[in-house]
Amino acid sequence: CGDIMTLWLSAHFLVAGLILCSSAPMPTPEECEPLLTPSSLDKVKMFGRWNVLVGFTGGELFSNILKITESSYVTFSNGSTGLVMSEENRMGGKCFSSVTNVTIDNNMATVSVVNVTSVFHVLPSSDDCLVLSINSTLGNLENLLKFLNVSGGPAAEGSTMRSLYLMGRESTVKDSDLQMFKNQASCLGIPVEPGFYYDPKTDFCTQGESIKLTN
Repeated sequence: CGDIMTLWLSAHFLVAGLILCSSAPMPTPEECEPLLTPSSLDKVKMFGRWNVLVGFTGGELFSNILKITESSYVTFSNGSTGLVMSEENRMGGKCFSSVTNVTIDNNMATVSVVNVTSVFHVLPSSDDCLVLSINSTLGNLENLLKFLNVSGGPAAEGSTMRSLYLMGRESTVKDSDLQMFKNQASCLGIPVEPGFYYDPKTDFCTQGESIKLTN
């Protein structure tokens, strides 16, 4: 610088236009190209814990999920069969965790958690940050939404959504990193304000207090 990263990691997905509170001018197409060129999936950089600091997502359902999100972090580590992603999420006063294998194909990675399959790539950022651009395909989320006590607009099985997340090793983000992230959102045509800003005063969940979610 979560599902539900995968919900998270799903909240995953956007359209055209832009209404970002920033005095900076919108990037030109020439400026957007390097900002949106996928980075190599460098496992060395990805390894370890990343706190979710800022998040964009599209659709009423996932916007509602972000509204109740208090904190979230993901950890990438080596597993017996390859890269593993684990999450700890505090949403609506509840803690839950998930663990899933990550399938890598060139610069794209795929994860599947709680009936959401997300494909993501890494966008350019400073060494202190990790920016994920995610597209997710939804399965049946009825049980998950009951657990979270979340309602939302139509989100039919098989529908897709996009999200964009800025993560960091620390609990705060530098102004320069945030502006770069907002420029990337602008280049993607994201038409909304970020749905999530992490408040450093909010605690993160721990494994001992979390309910483990499985597919």
